[in-house]
Formats: sequence, C-alpha cells, structure tokens
Amino acid sequence: MLLKVGRLSIFARHMADLLEIDELWITRCFDLARNGIGYVSPNPPVGAVLVHQNTILAEGYHHFFGGPHAEVDVISNVPAEKKHLIQESTLYVSLEPCCTTGKTPPCTNLIINSGIKKVRVSAIDPNPNVAGKGIFLLQSHGIDVEFGILKEDGEQLIRAFRTNILKARPHVILKWAQSRYGYSGVPGYQVWFSQPYTQTWSHRLRVENDSIMVGARTVETDNPSLTARDYPGRSPVRIIYDPNGRLDHHFNVFKNDGIRIFYFTSTENPIVKANVDFPNLNTFFLAENANHAAEIVEVLYRHNIGSLLVEGGSYMHQLFIRENLWDEAWIVQTENETASGIKAPNLKGKLIESITLGEDTIVGIANAENKK
Repeated sequence: MLLKVGRLSIFARHMADLLEIDELWITRCFDLARNGIGYVSPNPPVGAVLVHQNTILAEGYHHFFGGPHAEVDVISNVPAEKKHLIQESTLYVSLEPCCTTGKTPPCTNLIINSGIKKVRVSAIDPNPNVAGKGIFLLQSHGIDVEFGILKEDGEQLIRAFRTNILKARPHVILKWAQSRYGYSGVPGYQVWFSQPYTQTWSHRLRVENDSIMVGARTVETDNPSLTARDYPGRSPVRIIYDPNGRLDHHFNVFKNDGIRIFYFTSTENPIVKANVDFPNLNTFFLAENANHAAEIVEVLYRHNIGSLLVEGGSYMHQLFIRENLWDEAWIVQTENETASGIKAPNLKGKLIESITLGEDTIVGIANAENKK
C-alpha cells in the first residue's frame, strides 16, 4: 500500500510538472498574440508555439486581419532543415484552431496534414461555428488535444472578440483622467490632469483599439487630434458625436490625414458637409429621443469596428453608462487639485489591473453586470 501511494505521489508530481510546462508555453503564446492587438480586429489575437523536446522549434502569431492565422505562421516558420521534427512536436496555441473557411482555409486541416500528434489549447473559440468543433475534429483524427490551459487568461486576451461574437457589438472601453477629488473637468476649459508619461500609456490604448470617440463639447474645448502620436502603431478610426450639428470643419478631428471618420449627428450640418469633402468622412444620422449609444455601436459593428474607446467627455461617458453599454473602464487617478467642476463617473465592477506611473495610478474595471 505504501508503495502504491509512493507511485501515485510520483505520478502526481509528474502530472504537475507537465501542467507547469504546458502553462509556460501557453503563456508564451499569449505574449506572441499581443503583437497582433490593434492589427487583427475584428479577428482575435492568437499566438502559437511549436515545441520539440521542450525546445522551441518555431513561433508564430496572427499579424493582420485577413492574413495567415497563428497556426499557419508557426508551421511556416519552422526552418527547412527541421521540418522533419514537426510530427514529433507539440503545438501550443492560445485559441482553439478554426475549422471553418473564411479569409483563410481551416487551421485544423493544416494541423492534421502536418502530422502533429499533440495540441495544447487555452481558450475555446466563442464563435458558434467553431466552439469546440475544431478540437473535436482534431481528436477524431487521433490527435491528443488538451484545452482550458490558463483559460481565464486566454479569454481575457480575446475579450473584445468575445463581445463581438456574444453581443453583436463592439467592445466598449471608457477612459478618463480625474483629480484627487474625483473631478474630470471644468466646463469650457481645457484641463490636464495626468502627467506627460501617462500619455504614452494612453496612446498605447488608442493603438490597441479600432476606434476612438469624443463628443462635440470635447472637440470644442480641447480640439484633440485623437491620434497615437506617442506610441508606435496605427491611429484608430475617429468617432465624433455631434447630435446638434454644431461643429465646423476647422477642428483637428476633421483633418484629412487618411484616417476614417464616423460623424454621428441628429441634424444636417451644412458647414461640415460643405467643407469636409473627402472619402474618409462617413456621416450617420441618429434618431431623435433615442438611445444614441445603442445606435452608434450598432452602426460601428456593421462596419467591422471591433472595439470602441470612449475618451470624453463626461456626457459621452454617462451616455454609455446610462445604457449599460460598456465593458471596461480605465481611470487615470491623479494628484491634480481640482475640487469642483465636472464630477467623474463613479463605477463599480471587477478590478482588471492597477498600474502606477509616477504620481498617477491607472485603474482598470470590468463591468461585472455586463459580462456574458
């Protein structure tokens, strides 16, 4: 009996070691997948690693929308002199391999034809056309598949894609800076709350999202450019909310710099229509006395906008909060002394992360009530 317990103990330690190794390589898949954030939407970011005898044979990730998936990338990255090792290797991937034909062929076919015998997966694809079918197909061809490794981390990585699939709308992120007393602005005045080093983080957030939105009051007060100047990557699509049609074409948001502009209004704006004449401007008319936030996200979803960053101002934030159309919020808490003016929203939710940058603290909150 003691011998049996000893053998079980050795087996348990062996299994724990294997699990730890699997988590190590899946974590590397997450790191690779993040390279595609901001470029692959509305597809999910995915990373893959091919491991032979606990050594990386090749790495890959989904680089851009419509491009090769991570599984294709990793197999194509195997050096010619090591191609014969593919069949003896284990494929790690952050998301279930697809089994449908879209812009690219099914990854399951490639895996099967490559002769790979072991596959390890983090998250299941929420797309009902896949949703476990990819794993079942691999298993039906005799491939040893394990999934759910670091599942919560894997789902967090593709949270925008999950929102797109499960809620048929963009993933909505609210972002603002506030003073130490909880105020986010002063009516009619431009106020800088955060420190300059926080701006780099803010511009990274812009790069990672498909679109960025502000209201007419913010445009008039701050005249923002809404570009990602302080972080490498492409600038997001600009979304302008001007229900009363009061803006004119001189503001930076209407600059003809090749970036698409979605202009939402409830009334004809002859100044913008007459003076902003370029193909990147798209005007959409909102119904009066309607839920404008719901209308806006519906339009953006139809145009393949996978994520929306709502930067300001307070009226815009409250519009989405009132309709419970937000998924996460990032609040830059500063040491600014402003003690009156526009009160910042008071949100409750699940803590995502807390980041300290100099004197600023950035807090991420997930909308627990809106989780599906």
